[in-house]
Amino acid sequence: MRQAMQAYGSGQYETALQFFTQALDEDTNYSDEILYTFIANVYANQGEYEKAIESQKKSLELHADYRGYVTLGMLYHLIKDDEESAQAYRNAISMDEKKGEAYASLGALYLGQENAKEALPLLEKAGELEPNIAVIQANLAVAYAMSGDREKSDEALFRARELKCENIEQFEDKIDEISAQAEKSR
Repeated sequence: MRQAMQAYGSGQYETALQFFTQALDEDTNYSDEILYTFIANVYANQGEYEKAIESQKKSLELHADYRGYVTLGMLYHLIKDDEESAQAYRNAISMDEKKGEAYASLGALYLGQENAKEALPLLEKAGELEPNIAVIQANLAVAYAMSGDREKSDEALFRARELKCENIEQFEDKIDEISAQAEKSR
């Protein structure tokens, strides 16, 4: 396993994949679900998302957990299967309602679909659970803008800036675009 981890760490993904796959047939200190998660990570790093999904699902069949479902949701989103992505995030939420990442991810998914009605309560819950994550605040600002609540949008955007959100300009541009559309509609 040490060789697999070293290969993975140095970006030698084919070598790492061979070692992780070989470890599935050997007696190691790592469970099969962990090995399948490592294999999924290797495939994801290579951009082979379908294979990553397959391995992540095998891991979850052996041992369902919150982190695994969030990862599965992200992988499905990368192949633009938003239905499966949303289901994986819902599974994660059902496993642990006190963590904000799955709420935030599902909210961001709906936001990307321009569905503020579904996104807003999820992002508010994520913001409540994880108040210091900048991207949640930035997504909240966009969702509030989409919902026509400029005051809350400005507050969330201020908080996102305060938390040093990466790519804040993209969120600001989206909010400006939404505001311009609202002005045209009047």
